[in-house]
Amino acid sequence: MKINEDADGIMPLEAVVLENKSLTADFKIGFDPDENEEQIVPTLNLLNINYDIKQYVGPWWKGACFRKRQTKTVLSDMNVQSKSGEKTAIFGSSVRETLKYSGILRLPGAYNDKEINVAVRIIYNPWLRQKPNPRDMRIGIPCQYPNEDINMSDNPCFSYFNGCGNILDPDEDEEQIVPTLNLLNINYDIKQYVGPWWKGACFRKRQTKTVLSNINVQFKSGEMTAILGSSGSGKTSLLDVISSRYTGKLYGKVYFNNYLCTADIIKQYAAYVMQADRLLHNLTVRETLKYSGILRLPGAYNDKEINAEVNRVIADMGLKHVADSKIGGSVIRGISGGERRRVTIAIQLLQNPKILLLDEPTTGLDSCTTRHLVSSLSDIAHNGKIVIMTIHQPRSDVFKLFDNIGLLSMGEIVYFGKANQMVEYFGELGYPCPTYANPLDHYVDLASIDRRDRDLEVRTFAKVENLIMTYTNSTIKREMVQSIEKETMRPTTRRTMLHLDRPHPPIVFTVMLCLIRRMMVNLRRDRSIYLSRILLLTMYVPFILAFLGRLKDNQESIQDRMGLLYQSTNVPLFVAVLVPVAVFPPIRDLYYRECRDGLYSTTTFVLSYIIHMIPFHAVASLIFSLIVYWVTGLYPSWERFGIYYADVFAMHFSGEIMTIGIMGVFYSAQVSQSVASLVISATTLFSSGFIRTLPDILPMFQWLSWGVVMKYSAEIVVANEFHNLNISCDANKEGVPCLYPNGNMYLDDFYPDSWENMERNFYALGGFIVLFTVLTITAFKIRGIPNLH
Repeated sequence: MKINEDADGIMPLEAVVLENKSLTADFKIGFDPDENEEQIVPTLNLLNINYDIKQYVGPWWKGACFRKRQTKTVLSDMNVQSKSGEKTAIFGSSVRETLKYSGILRLPGAYNDKEINVAVRIIYNPWLRQKPNPRDMRIGIPCQYPNEDINMSDNPCFSYFNGCGNILDPDEDEEQIVPTLNLLNINYDIKQYVGPWWKGACFRKRQTKTVLSNINVQFKSGEMTAILGSSGSGKTSLLDVISSRYTGKLYGKVYFNNYLCTADIIKQYAAYVMQADRLLHNLTVRETLKYSGILRLPGAYNDKEINAEVNRVIADMGLKHVADSKIGGSVIRGISGGERRRVTIAIQLLQNPKILLLDEPTTGLDSCTTRHLVSSLSDIAHNGKIVIMTIHQPRSDVFKLFDNIGLLSMGEIVYFGKANQMVEYFGELGYPCPTYANPLDHYVDLASIDRRDRDLEVRTFAKVENLIMTYTNSTIKREMVQSIEKETMRPTTRRTMLHLDRPHPPIVFTVMLCLIRRMMVNLRRDRSIYLSRILLLTMYVPFILAFLGRLKDNQESIQDRMGLLYQSTNVPLFVAVLVPVAVFPPIRDLYYRECRDGLYSTTTFVLSYIIHMIPFHAVASLIFSLIVYWVTGLYPSWERFGIYYADVFAMHFSGEIMTIGIMGVFYSAQVSQSVASLVISATTLFSSGFIRTLPDILPMFQWLSWGVVMKYSAEIVVANEFHNLNISCDANKEGVPCLYPNGNMYLDDFYPDSWENMERNFYALGGFIVLFTVLTITAFKIRGIPNLH
């Protein structure tokens, strides 16, 4: 506003722009035409502002531009007032480049670039315990910025908790709410066969068994809860209910922050650590976490961000000293059992879950390792997470580390409350804990049923029923149920709101590449398995050469050639059965865990495994073919050798695919190997023509042979060898008639049209590889993921 004073003391107001209106006026100094009106300060008001944008997630070279754009909420429920004469700075925990360049941060024009950068750097202040919540906004009157650079940790102007001026919190009037997980009126039933299968149990109707009954519990953020009980008390079933991994009928409701829990919510906010460590023995701790991070973290994360998350969980779980050590196992020496348990927990912590579930994490650990592990879990809980763990044989020195104790028996609650009130509670019931006794062990025994004889069983059953009834009518339970009902009736606020839009996971190509690299690294470091993949097929060659030697071109060589071709098609199949028995089970167990966590699909896993084994089959088949083909003296042609090599590769390749498909049905590797060998032997008998010519077998088996891969493989190698092959006749040998002076005559008698059908047979081999792959995927999907607790 520009004002000029004339000689008469009149100050004409040339232009005042207010609310998009241009005004002009003439008035004398000190005279206000609206002096009786209230002085109104110009303000800028934002009322209930919500702003969404659509964007691609991830870099374009990872395929982001081909995916559907996701909706991102930039501003949510924004209510701001900015008055004239005041400088307002808006800051939060967004990325600094976004704040500076996208227009979310708007500072007065008088601020230079250094001052803007200082305002942006506040969200990375190392003095703060944690970054501000992305949705939080702090609005206030900033101090005068000095011209020199500012020490962020010492300058009170940028303190997150007491900045200059009045720091306003849009939620300051709301009650401070602790995130909670509430289980209300939970009853869980399963159906099962009663009795052994050899007595016909699988043919009778399944009976319903109640696993959990009348469960009402509340888990709060910042607390660690231990679930105790004897075997079969329902500890693991309770975790399955919370994690949405139950297979039976569930009654009741599970709430997290007033949201009715679904499988999607649980996958996003909870992590489940199973009892067994499903780890690849030849990877280091850092590599294990790195590959898991690629699969678990959002697809937009780059390599630097993934490494940062890996380093964070390594530090949180105290694994720095073994970060570059191998996991190890029963054969390979590696880290200790407690450290392996920490790695398993660290894998789940990569996603920074709100709820951490652990199924007997201390099983098999010594007392010192157990205490250190439980202490680490307690620290994790006190950093704002809900930690729930089952424990089978608790030690007295970890009792004080638990915030809450839940004691189960026969699927019902005997006690659930504060750990420091447990001894007092049972003491008032007439069950004091003996001096120097472990309270946890003592009360687990108290809530167990002694089944050594009928009389003990009746007495202990009545005692447990009385304990359950006493807790049901106790003040502790009533207060907990009231707290749960109050919590579930509370209206959802911005503090309790869950962000249900999950970050976009890595694309399928990234997941497959990660799985392939992990399998290759693990295999390469196991020297015996690595060499067996390449040389096991070749190790059969000396036996073939010792038995057959160099083939001749006379009439007797026809039988020798057929025997060699029989070995050429069967040996690759049988050898392909042996390797997966040693290699595949640990990879399959890891797949069970990661697929249950929703990291990738069955199809992605099977295709990744098949792709990773292609180079090994190619090299092994090439070495086998080169030695056998040229040393034994088969048809001397490089083109014919190429056909022979392609057939050996196809049989070797399809044999392993068929084997892993069978291992998808049978969990036992030994049973799978036996079934695969039986299938190969049976199909060879009636489909190859080596044991008995096809025209001479039963018509039923002739039709069945069209659906067996061995038929097409046999026709390829026989036609490849005998087509245009000159076979000499030795007239001086008695009893050796010259039946086939050339190979074409032999083909016409036993494998008619096999040379003309060469292309068809190769298409059939390729089709069988695809068919075996589809059947393998189907077998894994139908079989499902077993409960490998």
